Amino acid sequence: MAELMRCKSCGYVIDAKKLGDVCPACGVPRKMFEEWKDPVSEKRRRALELDLHPIIVHFPVAFTASALVVSVFVLAFPEIFRQTATSVLRAFIGVLPFMVAAGFASGIYDGKLRFKRVTTPLLKRKMTIAGLFFLFSVAAAVVTFAVGPFVTWVRALDVFLLANCLLCAAGLGKIGTRLIAAMFPG
Repeated sequence: MAELMRCKSCGYVIDAKKLGDVCPACGVPRKMFEEWKDPVSEKRRRALELDLHPIIVHFPVAFTASALVVSVFVLAFPEIFRQTATSVLRAFIGVLPFMVAAGFASGIYDGKLRFKRVTTPLLKRKMTIAGLFFLFSVAAAVVTFAVGPFVTWVRALDVFLLANCLLCAAGLGKIGTRLIAAMFPG
């Protein structure tokens, strides 16, 4: 197992062999580092370092933000690039629930990996918000595909639903940033 060093200033952990003259994260001198023993098993650490959940959750956020921008554009300028913009919007909205579901599934995996259970208070809150995110994304898809893409009230409802999706994504991100470094030892 590699000898690890931890920055006393910012908490950054690095292999001692890779540590230069300064902390790569905050820039303090090497003397601010101390030896550090990882409280997480090597197998769990390797799985956590894949960062599957943090990577996967970028997709629903990107799809939501893109769909919201296109939806506002289509609502504000219904005759400009009508067919193209609407086709792009339908593609984003059609895929969005699947992206949210993938983010949810990767969150369950990450929660079990980090905390060995998903019943902690913050993880329960994240699952509730993710459930709302999924419902809003499914509602947008159902309305868009069931009613049709060129109806003005559908575009307005899409803006509302996608804005709520973005609020859910922001809430999930806010909680997630507090959990990213937390994990159960062992």
